[in-house]
Amino acid sequence: MDDLVIHGGTVVTPRRVGPAAVYIRDGRIVRIGKFASAARESCAAHGLLVLPGGIDAHVHFALPVGGTRSADDFRSGSLAAAAGGITTFIDFTVGHKEIPLPMAVERRLAEASVSAVDYSLHVEMVGWTADRRGEIQAVRDLGLRSFKFYLAYAASGRRTDLRTLKAAMEAIREIAGVAMIHAEAEELVEPERGPFPWARPAVSEEVAIMTVGILARETGCTSYIAHISSAQGISALLSARRMGAPIMGETCPHYLALDERVYAKPDGYLFSVTPPLRTQNDQQALWRALAQRRLHAVATDHCPFTHAQKEPFREDPKNLPSGLPGVETLIPLLFSLGVAERRLDLRDFAWYTAEGPARAFGLWPKKGAIRPGADADLVLLDPHAVWTIRAAGLHMATDFSPYEGFSVRGKVVGVLSRGEWIYRDGEILAKPGRGQFIPWQG
Repeated sequence: MDDLVIHGGTVVTPRRVGPAAVYIRDGRIVRIGKFASAARESCAAHGLLVLPGGIDAHVHFALPVGGTRSADDFRSGSLAAAAGGITTFIDFTVGHKEIPLPMAVERRLAEASVSAVDYSLHVEMVGWTADRRGEIQAVRDLGLRSFKFYLAYAASGRRTDLRTLKAAMEAIREIAGVAMIHAEAEELVEPERGPFPWARPAVSEEVAIMTVGILARETGCTSYIAHISSAQGISALLSARRMGAPIMGETCPHYLALDERVYAKPDGYLFSVTPPLRTQNDQQALWRALAQRRLHAVATDHCPFTHAQKEPFREDPKNLPSGLPGVETLIPLLFSLGVAERRLDLRDFAWYTAEGPARAFGLWPKKGAIRPGADADLVLLDPHAVWTIRAAGLHMATDFSPYEGFSVRGKVVGVLSRGEWIYRDGEILAKPGRGQFIPWQG
């Protein structure tokens, strides 16, 4: 007898949308088919979409930034993720030139152990040098193969020069890993003018992506461009791909839902994020790329701050904390703006929120799938429910949402993680510490 069967709903994957029952035993999916056999528990999902559990491939919990920390830690952030249908997230180590990569991994895994949902990590390559090549192999042995580089932020010591980046990419290729890149060309930004489009122009993103594309082609290292914000960035990604670069990319909900006009508002400083919000034309280019399945993920770059953390720096753009909340609103917002407004079909939606990021970062097929053998991570979404986003009604540890007042169509009503209900009918059931570290598969 199976533990649970979800029946009566419409099952959505990147290849198929249709009615089916999903049978679960011992935390895994055992089969998908007609509703026929018995189970200890039965859940009717009539009128609901049954989606693969969401994967947010880019979050920053408890991130040290300019003397403060992002407002969500691994406990609060993972509980908010559960409420939003995110069953797996990928955070980052906190890189430092004097800390070996394996030590940084072990420290961050210890912090993440309080998580209520499953997780993995990208390894920040801050201060890494070519003579530390063996650390990449050691990180692979710890179950991680994605490495984060910055082509900006020289003043804080985070920037990687191109010679070092090329050496790292050669080493990453040897372990079949991924180089994840924050793509802004340092020489084309003006950090002292803040995280705004007039200080961080789209051309800086375009130049950086083309540069990474050339290095990816030359080294054979699979590369992944984080938070693409502009039409020029998308064009550079596609050009790099045409010239033979093994390169992937993501964008974020804030680039799809907002544009640079918010900076003219009295509270425009609250929308500080890097790369910055851009024009409506850039927004349209990103939607077109998504509709053509040119990217691998829509991820949030979740890095929330409160009014109190940003307010003191409203006239000090150089030191203004940069980041926006989003882990809890990714799935409903992308469904509402994408599927409900006919910019995306359901199969693409499942790709960007689950299978795409799972394949990009070694989680497939354990995660991101509705298929036998996969973890029973499922989201039940009511496609007809209409609700309004209010920061006060969310679970993220911030009093600000960039989507405040948005009327959204599509609401998460149930979430399963490894066959266990972690959110149902408005109640978070997940317990801190139940989340598991998911190493790279294969």
